[in-house]
Amino acid sequence: MLYSLAIGLVYNYTMSSLDLNLLRTLVAVRETGSLTRSAELLRVAQPTVSHSLGRLRRHFDDRLFLRSPTGMQPTELADQLYSAFKPALTNVDLAVADAVQFDPAISTRRFRLCLTDLGEIALLPAILQRIGEDAPLVEVEVTPMDITQVEGWVGIGAVDAAIASTPLNASLASEVLLHEDYICLLRDDHPLALRGLSLKDFQAARHAVVATTTGHRLAEMVMRELGITQQATVTLPHFAALPHILNRTDLLAVVPRGLAEAFIGRWALTAIPLPFDVPEFDVKIYWQRREREPAALAWFHQMIADAVGRERSQSG
Repeated sequence: MLYSLAIGLVYNYTMSSLDLNLLRTLVAVRETGSLTRSAELLRVAQPTVSHSLGRLRRHFDDRLFLRSPTGMQPTELADQLYSAFKPALTNVDLAVADAVQFDPAISTRRFRLCLTDLGEIALLPAILQRIGEDAPLVEVEVTPMDITQVEGWVGIGAVDAAIASTPLNASLASEVLLHEDYICLLRDDHPLALRGLSLKDFQAARHAVVATTTGHRLAEMVMRELGITQQATVTLPHFAALPHILNRTDLLAVVPRGLAEAFIGRWALTAIPLPFDVPEFDVKIYWQRREREPAALAWFHQMIADAVGRERSQSG
């Protein structure tokens, strides 16, 4: 009954001057509570979201969302419309996807993948190699990771998949790609590389620290719980600059082992164990959970899992 009502509403309102993009705007604002975050999810400018919301308000003769200290709060009508539009839009997307046969060998589809720059360095080459073998015309658009936004991006379908080490909302579909742990990375002629790293040495040293917006926070959480201090000389938004910095300084960096392996050999760097225990963690691929998985997206997710698995088996 709800499905029929939702499809009817989508049809009637779309045919009476509201297009699907306006309905997606309502869904995005309802789910994020923010015009800025909605614009990011929908990949449009914030004035576009404001303009769309204005059209919706005029059409329904309702304010729909009210500003509050905690964000945009939906009115009763906005909640009712969201309950109808959300499943309807999902089914529209599925119907469109099902209507187009997917053959990776000839597809020219562009997929959107959210990655940290660590993922770009350690995982993306293997993924692109596999795409080149199986789907040479397929394109991949990489969205930089923002761990505060990624759940919304995946949940609304703004990205087709995200690879993250921080656990995301259990309502998302996911699969473990690999297990990781943390090590200490430093230049290979560093005094501590030769004699070993004690906890006293670790706390006395200066560090290059990567911001937790990348999703890598486990080591920092463990250090906080253990009362271990980390003196940061530089805090970076990404991992990519680390080898350039470590190669020319006495700084240390706590990084996932997979990233260290990608750097070692190309740079005069080495990895040594941390002087405290950090549990292993899972790196997962996340995607929007649907009743029926479109063939193109099912292929994309499985291809990533296969590519990462093959890369790990070859390097192991």
